[in-house]
Parts: sequence; C-alpha cells; structure tokens
Amino acid sequence: MVEVRFHSLGGQGAVTLINMLAQAGDLVGRNVQAFPFFGAERRGAPVMCFLRMDDKPIDLRSQIYRPDFLVVMSPTVLEAAIAEGTKESTVLLVNMEEEEARGRLEQLPFASYAVDGTSIAIELGMEVEGLPVTNIAFLGAVSYVTELVPLEAVTEIIRENTPASRLDASMEAARRGFTSVVEIKKAKAAAGGGGAARRRK
Repeated sequence: MVEVRFHSLGGQGAVTLINMLAQAGDLVGRNVQAFPFFGAERRGAPVMCFLRMDDKPIDLRSQIYRPDFLVVMSPTVLEAAIAEGTKESTVLLVNMEEEEARGRLEQLPFASYAVDGTSIAIELGMEVEGLPVTNIAFLGAVSYVTELVPLEAVTEIIRENTPASRLDASMEAARRGFTSVVEIKKAKAAAGGGGAARRRK
C-alpha cells in the first residue's frame, strides 16, 4: 500500500485533486481510498487530504501520519506539513520555483521534488478570486513523482470531469505539471522504495 498526504490552502482545489486521483487509480484497477480533513472551512485556510492506493482491499480508516509521499501545494504550509509526521523514506513534492526549492529543500532529510504549479495556473488563467488553482497541475506532478497512475489515466479523468470551456487549459496544466517536475534531492541509497531518480515519459 502507498500512502500520500496532501497539504494545501482552501481554494487550491486539493479535494478535487484527490478525488480525481482516486478516479484515475480506479480506472487502472487499483483499490483506492481518498478523504479530506478540514479545519476552518474558508478560502486560504490550511487543508489536509489523504490518499491510499493498493492492489489489495484497504481496511485502514485512519489519517496518514507517516506518508510515503508528502505533497505540499503551498510553500506557506511546508513546515506545518513536515511537523504533521513523516518517515525517513518519505518523498516530498512541493509547489515551489526551482531556485527557491534548492535553497529550502536541500537541507531537509527527504528525497524532494518541486514543481511551480502556481506559475502554471497563472499562465493558463486558472485562478478563482485571485488565487491560483494549482490542483490540475498537481495531477500531472503527482503522477510523475509517485508513479501511482499514468498520465494517460489522469488525462482521461480530466476529460470526464471538465467542462469543454476549461478542457484545453486543464489538459495543458496536467501535461506541464508532469513535465515540469524538478528533482531537488535524491533518496539516500539505503532508503529504497520511492524517490529514485525518474525519467520523463
């Protein structure tokens, strides 16, 4: 079983993100569990979401305290996300421009990746009330880093769930999210599992 915990701000679309990843997992025949945890339900408030995937039925119902992958959709919640719980082999994916990521993530004890989902959203006009909605870019980025679902499954789910007026932008956001991920720090040789260097597909 692979466990992924997501940290974001209200309005970035994290709940939609985990639901679409769950649909993509189901499409490729995996058992999936996805659910959010809300504090204050308002735009800009911290949000946590959880995703599990396995080839076998999933019986766990708890939150995820030591994730295999930690996805941080806003750099403002990075420290809080890490404090929420990790393990030595946790792989980190953060919404951050590459230069800033190299300054902030290389000191952390995790394999880490960065994608500038904010710029992708802004460039494609994916904003609500001035807040970039980064979830579709992160669909592609999570597909790339975790390898839980292929990009083809992600784009199929986007087609099924997106109005025609936003389809082209959403497909491009997912593609850019997938192809724009930058590896900041490799996993330790002894860690095994996720976080190994990956090739663009």
